[in-house]
Amino acid sequence: MKTSWIFSALLAGAALFFLIGTLQATDTPDDRTAPQPPITEKQLRSAANNSLWRLKHAIDKEGYYAARVALNVWRSNARDAGVFDQAEYDGYKQKIYDKSIRSSLQCFEYAIQHGNVADAKICLHTWKAHSEEMGTFDPGLYEEMHKKIK
Repeated sequence: MKTSWIFSALLAGAALFFLIGTLQATDTPDDRTAPQPPITEKQLRSAANNSLWRLKHAIDKEGYYAARVALNVWRSNARDAGVFDQAEYDGYKQKIYDKSIRSSLQCFEYAIQHGNVADAKICLHTWKAHSEEMGTFDPGLYEEMHKKIK
């Protein structure tokens, strides 16, 4: 009897806790409903320039995925600012893929030298995918590298 009373009290307390939390979550503060000032052209260009700097940094210092994300962020910001150039985009994309292809070849050779077949397969797959994307895939080199794994 006593345990059922305690359980009922706990259940009622939990229900009250969730009810109050739900009411607070649906409450919107007044500052969210106030209109935001429009974004200026200067702010848009500043965001595009900032994301371009981050893209160049990512290409030089970071890996493939960070650079691809930075490329997409720059493209979006440049379009918003009205300064997007497809040729410039293609050039940065080429740099990212070239770096990834070189890195994948180095990764493959290192993995083979150290007898790490699993890593060699991953590096080979990455090299193949990125070189196919850029139109530089060499089937002969791929077969030669694939034989090293076996």
